[in-house]
Amino acid sequence: MSKIHFWNRFLPELQPSELSPDTIPADTVEVLAVDTLTEAPVPMVPDTTGKRILFFGDSMIEGLSMRFADYARENGHLLYTVCWYGSTTTGWANNLDTLQSFLRWSEADYVVVSLGGNELKVKDLDNRAENIRIIQKALGTRPTVWVAPPSWIKNPTITEVIRNVVGDKRYFDSTRLTYTRGSDKMHPTFGSASRWMDSIAVWMSSPQTAHPIQMNFPQATQPRKWKKKFMFPKK
Repeated sequence: MSKIHFWNRFLPELQPSELSPDTIPADTVEVLAVDTLTEAPVPMVPDTTGKRILFFGDSMIEGLSMRFADYARENGHLLYTVCWYGSTTTGWANNLDTLQSFLRWSEADYVVVSLGGNELKVKDLDNRAENIRIIQKALGTRPTVWVAPPSWIKNPTITEVIRNVVGDKRYFDSTRLTYTRGSDKMHPTFGSASRWMDSIAVWMSSPQTAHPIQMNFPQATQPRKWKKKFMFPKK
């Protein structure tokens, strides 16, 4: 068995002699399983075409957007973000006209969704699952991935609902990372959110996603640019 390179940039590289059930992350089993095949599968190469990316959701968008813009600049993507403070899957599912207007505004051909931070303890799981299905249907055939909230409670209910609806290859599990939180003890600091986005970017360009795109690590020093909109809860 050769040296294993994990997709998560922040996981250590282990030598074969160091591998054990305690040192192998659960999401690495798929990688190790290749060694049991008689023929290695053809690797999925990231799509190198520049994308028009719509990134929408709740207030977690704010912390991730700046670093996301660095990746967009580096890789020839155009980034459009919509941060709706306090929003939920219910809010977006009940305002599809608004979502459609943002799809037209961005002319998106790739979508990233970050929702669930305001729904960590919900009990009406069937309703939330239906919300997610409604949102997914509205996005049409565009490649889409969902970023789970960086939960600050144990066993959040919404994360598994999202995963079950969209599938593992369209779901980034943010709960397995460690964060430095801001004064509200919920939102990651901008520095921590930047490292969070680094992990998301590695995953977005890997075969662990349904439609990997080019997300090379930012090297350029030019000012970041992206188009952004903000929405606030109705009073």
